[in-house]
Amino acid sequence: MENPFKFGGIVRGPFFADRKQELDELSREMINLSRIFLISPRRYGKTCLLFNLMDRLDEIGIASAYIDLNAYPGLGNLAEAYTHRTTKALETNTDKLIKIFSSLRLLRPKISVGLNGSMSAGVEVAVQEKASLSALIEGMNNANRLAAQQNRKLVVIIDEFSDLTKFNGQGLEKALRSEVQQHEHIGYIFSGSEESVMLSMVKDRKRAFYKLGRIMGLGHIERNRYTDFIMDWLGKGDYTADRNDLQKLFDLGNDIPHNIQRLCHNMWEIARENRVVVPELIDQLPMIIAQQDSPHYELVWRSVSQQQKKLLMALSAEDDSKPFSKDFQLTYGIGPSSSIKASLDSLVKKGILYKTTEGKYQFSDTFMPCWIDYIGDKKQCW
Repeated sequence: MENPFKFGGIVRGPFFADRKQELDELSREMINLSRIFLISPRRYGKTCLLFNLMDRLDEIGIASAYIDLNAYPGLGNLAEAYTHRTTKALETNTDKLIKIFSSLRLLRPKISVGLNGSMSAGVEVAVQEKASLSALIEGMNNANRLAAQQNRKLVVIIDEFSDLTKFNGQGLEKALRSEVQQHEHIGYIFSGSEESVMLSMVKDRKRAFYKLGRIMGLGHIERNRYTDFIMDWLGKGDYTADRNDLQKLFDLGNDIPHNIQRLCHNMWEIARENRVVVPELIDQLPMIIAQQDSPHYELVWRSVSQQQKKLLMALSAEDDSKPFSKDFQLTYGIGPSSSIKASLDSLVKKGILYKTTEGKYQFSDTFMPCWIDYIGDKKQCW
């Protein structure tokens, strides 16, 4: 039997850890063509949730299109992607697609021929980059018009929405709001991982998306439900495990779904021979993962200064560190506070640490502190 605990990509169907409540909620909202701002920290399974939602919508006859803003460097690229994906979600016939794209003024069809002679239709911007916003608006109008003509509902998912301002500042926000609020046949999910940026877009009275839709946060998966998911797969694989022992997985993974999946993946492989999961095996998992990722951590380690290495080692030694306290600074021989603040800001900018809404600094990668402890024991820090 293949390892059922998937991570690092889009996980769908029975391999997707229990998000039934969230799926049900989003499905109801999209049936009503609502506007939802979905906010979730990274590695919480947001993108997997959205793809599983699309599968469910497809089952009930609702078309959907997924657009990741990270994938498009310019507004023209975004206009092409929006137009192509929304149109193809509603119409798959190549001849009809070409006809639809040909009817547009600022976008034009792009025909590709495969090795087997089959044709596929895409779309490209037919104007200069400065007119790309107009092309995007035309593509959005086209999607709403086509959905109306086919008497169908369409859901558009725009992921990493907090990156929107990289295209055209807040001017783009105003143009999109004006367009979105007129769409009667399209529901929207704007999802992002930058909580402060997303909340500012929706809650700031001066921003265009102020109160455009409902804010939905994606948190931890409830432990009992997640344990049921894990136990079910272990049972199907004829593995033996104590339900109470599995609670340690959530502590080790900080309740982050990506981490839990990876811990379970390694647990499955290590116990594959005798198919028995014991507490001692679970305790070994974080260090096993840290050693697997050692090449990545070594590159990260080389990118930071000696002072930052010293600070990272100190932070990894305490679960609830207070880097600006005198006790912390005296214990680890670091300081002053101004120097620590500069190092913390740099480490956050590099993505090694992140600052919580409570003002605490934590490792972006849960297993990196294990690796730091490992190299500390080996005295390979410097």
